Amino acid sequence: MKPTIACFAALALAAHAPPAAAFTAINQLEVNALPQADTFEVIQSRGAGPRQFWCAAADYAKRALGAGAGQRIVLDEPRHSSQTRQGRTAVTFRLAPKGTRPESTGGVSITLRRPGEAYSVFFAYGFCDEFIEFIP
Repeated sequence: MKPTIACFAALALAAHAPPAAAFTAINQLEVNALPQADTFEVIQSRGAGPRQFWCAAADYAKRALGAGAGQRIVLDEPRHSSQTRQGRTAVTFRLAPKGTRPESTGGVSITLRRPGEAYSVFFAYGFCDEFIEFIP
């Protein structure tokens, strides 16, 4: 009987653990790759708003995917149930191929509501300014 309880406990913990290849962005948000090329999701964390999501997306695009400053990050799917973390909320982004212009470009307001919204890696990384340490 006890081995069965231990087995269920282990399965429950595994269901809530981050994927082995999870990327932690500069602002501590978790980013996970999706099966589609250059597509990934940023996992919701308490208090995270649009600036934090875009920061995490830019950090992942830059450090994990090797994107250049001018390459664009596109919002694919607004807040939804995560594909990589059961019971969590995520936002899906993709990296636009080099040299292409996405259907929509980011406007004045920073949003997570309009699929197709896009910002350059450089612009979105600007939302990470509060997490970057400045050396005097």
